[in-house]
Amino acid sequence: MEVSVKFDKKEFDANILKGDNGFKVSFEGKEFLADFEPLSDRDGNLIVNGKSYHVIFTNNSVYVNGVHFDIETLDPLKKELLKSTSLEKDEGAVVTSMPGNVKKVLVKEGDEVEAGQPVIVLEAMKMENELEAPKSGVIKKVNVKENSPVEANTVLIEIE
Repeated sequence: MEVSVKFDKKEFDANILKGDNGFKVSFEGKEFLADFEPLSDRDGNLIVNGKSYHVIFTNNSVYVNGVHFDIETLDPLKKELLKSTSLEKDEGAVVTSMPGNVKKVLVKEGDEVEAGQPVIVLEAMKMENELEAPKSGVIKKVNVKENSPVEANTVLIEIE
C-alpha cells in the first residue's frame, strides 16, 4: 500500500507491504521490518527492527515513547484530490486536531512570535500539550480564552 506522510511540514512517500512476520516498510530509500501489538483502540507497541516503542494515536498526532509528533497520512487518491483542488492549510493558523480545554494562552494579539515557539497550552485526553507557532510573525487574533472548551479543527490563534 502506498501512503504519503506529512511530518514537520515535509511530505514523505512510503510503501507498506503485509507479510507473514509483520510489515515491510520502504521509506526514504530504507527498508524496515515492523509489527504492531495493539493494547487498546488508541495505543500499542510498535516494533521496528526488533526495538519496541509505545505509541498512542490521536486524530493527527502520534506520541512515541511520550514524544509528540503531528502526522498526517494521505492515501494516493486523497493526495491527488488535494492537489487538484489546491486546498492548503493556512500556514499561519494554530489549529487543534482534537477536542480539549484551553489551559493557558501564552501570547496576546500584537505579540511577535518565532516559528516553533509555544503559544497555547491545550489539555486533551488528560494530557497537557503545548501548541507551537507554525511560522514566525505577529499574532493577528486569539480566538479562544483560557479555561474554555474547544472542538477538533478549531482555529485557536492566527499569525500573519
